[in-house]
Amino acid sequence: MDGGLKKKFKNLIFRQNVTQAAILITILATISRVIGFLREMMIAAFFGAKKFTDSFIVAQAIPGVLAGLISGALSSVFIPLYAEWREKKGKEEAERFTSILLTDILIILVGATIFSYLLAPLIVEILAPGFNQETRSLTLSFTYIMLPSIIFWGTYGLITGLYNSQKSFFIPNLAGVLGSGVFIVSIFLFHGTFGAYILPWGYLVNVFIQYILLIPALKGIGVSLRWEFNLKYEGLKKALILIGPIFLGQSVGILNMAVDRIFGSYLPEGSISALNYASRIYQLPLNLFANALATAIYTDLAFSAQDDNLEKFKLSIEKSIRALLFFIIPATFGLIFLSTPIVKLAFQRGAFDALATQRTSESLTFYSIGLVFMSVNLIMVRGFYALHDTRTPTMNSILALLSNIVLNTIFIKLLAHKGLALATSLAAFISSILLYRSFRLKVGEVISRETKRDIMRFMISGFLIGMLAFFIYRFLNGVLPSKQIYFAFSLFSAIGIVVILYLYLGNKWKIEEAKKIWALINKGLKFTAGILGIR
Repeated sequence: MDGGLKKKFKNLIFRQNVTQAAILITILATISRVIGFLREMMIAAFFGAKKFTDSFIVAQAIPGVLAGLISGALSSVFIPLYAEWREKKGKEEAERFTSILLTDILIILVGATIFSYLLAPLIVEILAPGFNQETRSLTLSFTYIMLPSIIFWGTYGLITGLYNSQKSFFIPNLAGVLGSGVFIVSIFLFHGTFGAYILPWGYLVNVFIQYILLIPALKGIGVSLRWEFNLKYEGLKKALILIGPIFLGQSVGILNMAVDRIFGSYLPEGSISALNYASRIYQLPLNLFANALATAIYTDLAFSAQDDNLEKFKLSIEKSIRALLFFIIPATFGLIFLSTPIVKLAFQRGAFDALATQRTSESLTFYSIGLVFMSVNLIMVRGFYALHDTRTPTMNSILALLSNIVLNTIFIKLLAHKGLALATSLAAFISSILLYRSFRLKVGEVISRETKRDIMRFMISGFLIGMLAFFIYRFLNGVLPSKQIYFAFSLFSAIGIVVILYLYLGNKWKIEEAKKIWALINKGLKFTAGILGIR
């Protein structure tokens, strides 16, 4: 490998531009989602939707509450602060600021973890008041095993934020893929030996693996960190001021999840698991498109805001929302129309029975209603953070939480588990309206008339191809033999046909995203034809 090729390869691994980053994140996120789905399929097959999975989901939320709060707040506030510190004080001082922040947070998290062992019984009581004594005891045992993950997850956001600030997105996503792979292998090999206890132990090992893989590669992006405990450092005060509102906002988001668990604990056994399995499916497009795009553009948004380049900032937001909705809107209709066959193919085997499929597919339908709003919210929140405005998203999160509690109270009586999923979607809708209104007041209109026209096209065509996919699936499934392989063929064929049709329509309408994908397809076909000698 010559020097030029080595340099290109190194840049691809350690530093990427926005396009490369979005592609790499999407590819690795796809692999990660596939591996994550294999994990969920394995859990469903071995443990079904029963008390074991209900206990694991609630117990997993407990270390996730504290770690998620700190990690999410750090990852959101770190990139704009790092950009400011590096521009004003230089690279060396920016790295010192990072070292101090990491050391201080790590020490705090160790103390928080120890304290959490004392509070765990009370937290389980609060999060799952409807559990019987046996399920509650199992939940507490799982919690004790997973609590050390607070230390690793809590600082994970800061380290990934450091990678992202250097426009290096490959390593953090690769670490996630490898960690999930270890989790799957541990479930497959040891579920017979450890029983349901392999779930919390596998989770802990997964977290540890991801964290350890990130540390050595820091040198590859030219970053050098050291241990330095300093509570009086000037940058720490500014970080804490900005983290405070984000911490509150993140806590509201996690409290939303906790509220759903609390309400779900009063429903029949397996309801929490059904909601969780459904969330794994609808989060696929959310992670593949929305999270990948939001992560890729965040650094550019932060630097545009730092340079006071408002027009570039607004254009980036608009293009991101349009690109996102081009994929998310048809995915939404696809999940709504095909919820039952998707869940059946993904999970119905072993301990996961027809009742679990019914509950999960019903939950998926109602969750999918809010998918568009959840996706757009991710982009807008990143925009506010890039502008150093943490108050607006926080206030919005509080209103969304209150909405979710009220809506849960109303719909759980009428629709049970379906009501909790619908409440989440409606709360996301309310949040989108409030965020967009605040965004317009802050920077002006960001969605042009042309983009609004394109979004209407996405809506109409997404609905039509969703219906078409449903009828193609029903037709194929009706005429083919009733075997799993033919069932899968029917579903994937229906999805494949409408995806090609949707891209074709987008290309005819001269939608930028569709034209790019269609051009790649044409290149691939020409390349294949050349290899086969076809003109």
